[in-house]
Amino acid sequence: MVYLKSSFWRFCLLCLPLSSALIIPQSVLAEDAEDTVSDVTRQLETNEVEFNITDYTSPGEWEPTAWDYDVAIVGGGPAGLAASMSLARVARTSILYDSQEYRNGQTRYMHDVLGQDGEVPLKFRAAVRKQIDELYPDYSFWATRKTKVIGIIPLEKGFRVYDDKGGTVTAKRVIMATGIKDVLPNKPGFAEAFGRGVFWCPWCDGHDYKDRKMVVYGKLASAIGSALNVRKLTTDITIVTGGPLTKEDKDAAEARWPGWETVIKNTYKIPIRENEITKVERTTTKMEPKDDEYRVHLNGGSPNPIVTNGMLISVPTTQTSSLHKQLRLEMDGSSVKVKKNMESSINGLYVVGDANNDGSTNAYHAMWSAKRAVVSAHVSMSKQEYLDAVPTAMVAAAGGDEDFYRLQIQDLEFQVGDDVEQMFKALGG
Repeated sequence: MVYLKSSFWRFCLLCLPLSSALIIPQSVLAEDAEDTVSDVTRQLETNEVEFNITDYTSPGEWEPTAWDYDVAIVGGGPAGLAASMSLARVARTSILYDSQEYRNGQTRYMHDVLGQDGEVPLKFRAAVRKQIDELYPDYSFWATRKTKVIGIIPLEKGFRVYDDKGGTVTAKRVIMATGIKDVLPNKPGFAEAFGRGVFWCPWCDGHDYKDRKMVVYGKLASAIGSALNVRKLTTDITIVTGGPLTKEDKDAAEARWPGWETVIKNTYKIPIRENEITKVERTTTKMEPKDDEYRVHLNGGSPNPIVTNGMLISVPTTQTSSLHKQLRLEMDGSSVKVKKNMESSINGLYVVGDANNDGSTNAYHAMWSAKRAVVSAHVSMSKQEYLDAVPTAMVAAAGGDEDFYRLQIQDLEFQVGDDVEQMFKALGG
């Protein structure tokens, strides 16, 4: 069974480009490489979601004779930076693309990260890049600042990556750390306040509002959970449900929080406002967390807005990048579905941090998931390099049965993979 499973997945990897060719008509690339890059870049920029990137992969380019980098990293937050450093530690080269689109781009300070509590996120990223530059100049490389990847084409044993500056590189593996973004209500004040008093993570920002006024905004069942998560910080909480409660809202809350009406209203004395928010208005000009104060205006003719210091919200999220659509990655709701090793539905392409579906969204998770992907990518590249280095003469000496010989190597690969898994378990991963 081990042989069958290994052989099957290797067959899938090798057949990935062939299957694309069978399903989607291929357009041969132009002879002039510069014209090709500009043409592909132009079309990707024009229609990056619907443009069919596999139309621009010619059969002659499935297997480059040399690779520009071992790994292309897409995303410059904690996950992407962690991947860059970890790859360098095993002498793997990488190029990192940073579009400078961060989920918490407006957040004033990092919190709940050892050694970095209270640090400005920009300074944190700059310090990490400086350290990587100083320690690993031969392995970690950076695309021009604010460069966005607009296309990734799977090749036979790697990928071709296109960016919005007209550049293109080849890499044996890709790690996508593109993140997600919160779909904020299209109401005045929300976008300006997000990350500056309006937030989604009680661990990251909640402590700044200890013993202060707090509004929890969202569907009832989610809002109750959020309220319970900050109740140790403050008891001055008001839930705003975004509109009148329906039977479905109450049933969902009862299923998740049995007896919620008695506990929330009577025991905890948390008022529930069945209104939609029409505007969030900052009442102070100072911008430190200790200065935060907002008027939350409600619909329904309510004359008096709620005065609060902070607002914990529960809103939908979406992928920051559209690459998952171009690549037709398997999804789990709005998240990219990954295996235990962070690999997506395309072999060799890993998705880490907030963008994947493993259920965590914080800086520690971003860095841990990147480390997990790097280990898997490094081991898989080492295996492939070994197999590619097996001389034809040795295959002949083994009886001339190349498939049999490779199955023996694959048995060794699984053993190496098991050793890596044991390492993760020992580290608590």
